[in-house]
Amino acid sequence: MNQDSNTKVSLRNVVIFAGAYCAFSIGSGYATGQEILQFFGAFGPQGIIGCFVSMLIFAFLGGALMQKGYDLKLKYHTQVFHYYCGKYIGTFLEWVTILFLFSVVSIMIAGTGAVASEYFALPGDVGSVFMALLCILSILLGLMRLADVIGSMGPVIIFFTIGIGILTVLNANTDWAKGWDILYDLRSTKSWWFSTYDFLDSAWFSGVLYASCMVFGSIPFLTGLGGKANSRREAFLGGFLGGVALMIASALMMAAMLCFPAEVAKLQVPNLFLAQQFAPALALIFSVILLLGIYSTAAPMFWVVINKLEQWMPNKTVKMVVTVVLGVVAYFGAQIGFGKLIGFLYPLMGQVGVLMIVVVLVKVFILKDNKDPGLEREE
Repeated sequence: MNQDSNTKVSLRNVVIFAGAYCAFSIGSGYATGQEILQFFGAFGPQGIIGCFVSMLIFAFLGGALMQKGYDLKLKYHTQVFHYYCGKYIGTFLEWVTILFLFSVVSIMIAGTGAVASEYFALPGDVGSVFMALLCILSILLGLMRLADVIGSMGPVIIFFTIGIGILTVLNANTDWAKGWDILYDLRSTKSWWFSTYDFLDSAWFSGVLYASCMVFGSIPFLTGLGGKANSRREAFLGGFLGGVALMIASALMMAAMLCFPAEVAKLQVPNLFLAQQFAPALALIFSVILLLGIYSTAAPMFWVVINKLEQWMPNKTVKMVVTVVLGVVAYFGAQIGFGKLIGFLYPLMGQVGVLMIVVVLVKVFILKDNKDPGLEREE
């Protein structure tokens, strides 16, 4: 491969890849603001440290994973775990990822219920049932193309998040560096073993947990996305820019939340509350975009789960039954509660993600091994 093919960069492609990275990372937890609240806002002004740490991980790991995807060009993207960890551990991590994605579907369903309750004044179950049915019907009726199209809402949500954050910080008549103590009990590090160590029960480690969790779940997606790039440099820049954009929006929204700590502490959807304060006309638009963004994340994740199980399904009838049953299970999983699900699952997967990140860094930057004859490549 010549030097030009390794360095060819299309700015349009870089922006598209960055937008796709953001879209995949945004779900109900991010779009509603609940993730930002627990992982960053709960630490008050120090949350900016967590945002910066997360940005570094999102940007550099996103770029590295996409660059490796360009090198590998795998036919089946989940095989990337075999590349990084070997056959047995890789297979185990494949299934861990599938379970994680299924759990995230429950979080998406719970998030829809929270939006229905706090913004539209409907019973939360109405929103949850609606999203669960949409996910089931998307699989049964083959509507995944629709979910892909709506997936373009990711960058739009980033734009709205940045706008709401800026409007709030510029117009709020409060001192955002005070009164945030009420949020401290919501912090992501509160309920795990690391809460007994002050240096881990901190903003910087919360940033590590958040990015590790999200990047871990994105590894197959970023690998496949990188395979579509024109060059290694283009792949890296797409992942890097996506990570930076995601966390700039997060930092601005976190600052906005600290302007109303007493209010957001009680809410499941703090972003909509903030939108209503200084841009009420946009709040309705944002709520619709938010719901579309949740669907465009939930349906593809549910499809990945069903697709993985499909190899053991003898016919379409069995697939239909399994899809409906898992949709119902995801709905009941959502009854645990939106905030509680995020507070438990994301730190758990973040711990797995920290280990995975170490493995990725060693494989990419130290071993620099691009070949594995046991993996199927694209033609």
